[in-house]
Amino acid sequence: MAIYRILVDVLAEMGGRVNMEDSRNFRILKEVAELTEADKEAAAHVTVLASLAILKDIHYKVKMMLGMTVCEFYSEDVVVSLNNRRAFDILMAAIDWPISFAEIHSLS
Repeated sequence: MAIYRILVDVLAEMGGRVNMEDSRNFRILKEVAELTEADKEAAAHVTVLASLAILKDIHYKVKMMLGMTVCEFYSEDVVVSLNNRRAFDILMAAIDWPISFAEIHSLS
């Protein structure tokens, strides 16, 4: 549910320009993290701050897929804004996976 909470907030910030279900990386993340519809529904009842605390303890593969998914969402814009790059870096640092937007973008 914490993963969905973060992704919903990222998509809300983007103003609906990206569909989560169309994301190649999201489909992989969903499989790796074993996300369910119940997780998606429960995300509405969790704060972003609580989600970040939960995500600190997840497996590094899931952290990497979360980073790649958020990077993919942000990369839908022709030019990724400085605020989105900073938000990405803050998210990764908050979940103890300090990888920069440029690093993860080069892996995608």
